[in-house]
Formats: sequence, structure tokens, C-alpha cells
Amino acid sequence: MRWSGFTLLLFGLVLPTFADELLWRHLQVLSSDEMEGRRTGSHGAELARSYIKQVFTDLGLRTFHNSYEMPFTHHFVIGQLSGVNLVGWLPGKGYSECFIVVSAHYDHLGKQGHRIFNGADDNASGVSVLLYLAAALKTHPAEHSVIFLATDAEERGLYGARAFVDAPPVTLSSMVVNLNLDMLGYGGSGNKLWVGGSKKHPQLLPAVNASIGLAPLRLKTGVEGIARGYRSRAWINYDRASDHAVFGQAGIPYLYLGVGEHRFYHTEEDEIERIDRDYFSKAAETALIVLRQLDQLLVKSTPVESLN
Repeated sequence: MRWSGFTLLLFGLVLPTFADELLWRHLQVLSSDEMEGRRTGSHGAELARSYIKQVFTDLGLRTFHNSYEMPFTHHFVIGQLSGVNLVGWLPGKGYSECFIVVSAHYDHLGKQGHRIFNGADDNASGVSVLLYLAAALKTHPAEHSVIFLATDAEERGLYGARAFVDAPPVTLSSMVVNLNLDMLGYGGSGNKLWVGGSKKHPQLLPAVNASIGLAPLRLKTGVEGIARGYRSRAWINYDRASDHAVFGQAGIPYLYLGVGEHRFYHTEEDEIERIDRDYFSKAAETALIVLRQLDQLLVKSTPVESLN
């Protein structure tokens, strides 16, 4: 099946701007019942990959090895897990050999009997924003090259991110920062979006502070370390809660954008009807601001000799 983000108007929607229209369309498709919850190895995950690859193609993102797909297999003591990461990239204007990695996992929990866990917020929202950022940077490139990484098997244990770091398409030393997007759609009350990572990586704090002053949402620091989850009331280590953990373990500084755990997290109720469209558009705009501020900060701190 072929979807085109630029030639096919799904569901007959007319949205305020073309960018918002595409953003919402991505979310509709990726969180639809047809995707069957995007569980790793499922037919729904394959459909999600087809959609993401088509958007990458429409945007003209470059590949590293003549394919956007990077399959991987993780071996356990008993059995194995196979998945497929999707990787595209855009060259930077000034520091083409240094890479910002924007990541978001496209897998979710899938089906349990007749129940479908569509994961609109977790993490169709993050992948939709990743595609939004790719479109923005295609039109107005960053100074640094940017890798757009849609990971598989995050829900199973961050295995897609681990596979990417274990067999990277460029050297790990050339990856200057990771911006990880996980759950950007359900803000609840307060119009807040959390940014984590600056406590562990204080060199990124200037970019965070600049973004706070520009963001259309209340961009807040503090989702770091161990905190109690809203729904489960269990203690969550946000430093290890998503793919950014793998980059941090590899010595790559990261920022994480997300809303944190909420009452629809990992339930059948994580549907697009729960997503506030205005909030989601502002979250995407905030992510773009953070990415631009990271890019500018790194211009000031990237040693020229590292590009040789």
C-alpha cells in the first residue's frame, strides 16, 4: 500500500496550515486500527514502516546503505527478537560530518485478542513529530547533519536503539547529541511539556533555557531520574525510560521531550480522540525550537578540528 504525505488527503480534513495538516495526518495513520498497535514483528508494524518510508521518500531524505531499513536481531538465552529500524538523514549546511540524531520509537503493544492498543501518544505522536521535523529541516536545513531514526522494539527493552548504537551508520564520535521524542500528544492540564537530560548533560542547558523562552508551551525541566508514575504509581527512572538511555550509555548527550506517564499510558484508551490537536501542534513547534537551539549551541561548541 502506498501513502503520500504530499499527494493524498486522508479523511477529507482541512486543517489550518499545511504543516499542521501533515502532522495530524501522520498521527491519524500511525494510530489507526489498521496499524494493529504496531507490535514488533506484526503486520501492523510493517504497515507503519511502509508509511514512514514513504514520507522519508517524499521528503527526499538520504539513506546510508541504499535503504531506509536497518534490520536487527537480538538474541536471548532462549529465542530471539527481530525488528527493523528506519533511518534517513539530511546534510547540514556547515558541519556535515557532525550528526544530531532525532529518535522516536514507532512500535507499541499491538493486539491482545480483539483489543487493540493503538498507542496514539505512545508513540505515534513522537514519530509524527519526527516526520514534522524532517519536513521543516528539508526546507530550512540545520547547520549540522541530522539523522532521523524511527526505532523498533523500544517497548520490548530499547532493542532498536541498542542495535543502532551497536552498528551505527556513522561513527558514534560524530553523533554530537540525541533528541528523543516519546509521548508528545496528551498534555493534560497545565499546557506543559517536559524536557529531560540537561541535569545529566549540563552543557545542553543553554539550549534548554533558550527554548523555554521561545516555546509556545510551558517547557519544563525535571523529568529526570526516579519519579513516581501517574498511572502505575510505580517508581520510574526517566533516565532509562526510553531510547535516549541507550545514547547516554554510549557517551552521547541527549535531551528527551515528552509528557510523562499519564492515565491512558499503555491502555486501550491511548487513542487519537484523547489528543488535543492544538496542544499537539504546539508540542511539535516546541520540538522544532529545541532542535534549532541545540543546533545553534553546537555550532558554538563544535571544535573545528573534529571535522577533519
